[in-house]
Amino acid sequence: MTSVADTRFLLAFKFPPSERVKDKVSALLVQELRRGLLIPSIVVTEYIKIAAGRVGLAASLAHISELEARGARIVEIDRKIAVKAGELSLKQADIPIADTLIASTAITHGAKQVLTDDPHFQELGLKIKWIKET
Repeated sequence: MTSVADTRFLLAFKFPPSERVKDKVSALLVQELRRGLLIPSIVVTEYIKIAAGRVGLAASLAHISELEARGARIVEIDRKIAVKAGELSLKQADIPIADTLIASTAITHGAKQVLTDDPHFQELGLKIKWIKET
């Protein structure tokens, strides 16, 4: 079952709030890489914007390259994804465009879930998967 990574997942992987969360996110990443992990290009953009502020541009790009080397696939925004995101935005105007692009990537590629704790994806009809922090 293919999954799509949200920016929150990548940030939790690289900048976990605790060792416990780090271990859980790392285990989930390994599991999802085996199943086929997709990273929408908008997630790369958001990740770089945030991560580069913490560790610099070169390191944030290296993080993305590391995920690709481990088997994650970056998915570009094409016409089909863009149109689907527009349709989702018409139905859910209060949801950020980035989230509709991530959701449309999941829908277009037949992914069953988004790796996130962001409830916007459930509002868009997708399942979410996240770690249990307790």
